[in-house]
Amino acid sequence: MTSQELSITFMSGSQDGHTLNFRQPNPGDELVLHIGRREGCDVCIRDDNQVSRLHAKLFCVSQPVTASESVEEPVVLAFWLEDMGSRNGTYVERERDSIRGRVSLQPGRLFRIGRTWLRLDVPLSI
Repeated sequence: MTSQELSITFMSGSQDGHTLNFRQPNPGDELVLHIGRREGCDVCIRDDNQVSRLHAKLFCVSQPVTASESVEEPVVLAFWLEDMGSRNGTYVERERDSIRGRVSLQPGRLFRIGRTWLRLDVPLSI
């Protein structure tokens, strides 16, 4: 993963350990990743029958911040996870209740789509 990417890593299931890399959005832009069982989803989980065709969306917004001597064009990335009305819900970490609406998601946190655990990662220095 380069400093201009973010990744989703499968932490369980048949794709355990597989990582998908995505380019970070440009400053001021938003990236939306579709997660589900349907062909064409950015994060496709075909082998989990608890996953809806379009189960959830992961949003990433790149916000420019004040430059410093060490970084010319720094940005802060913000992430949100939203369940799309799935039958089996979307969960963050070990929460007992499915998320409602958009919830903030911090890099490194685990989230569950159906029975599949995933992790969002970004490089330490951007």
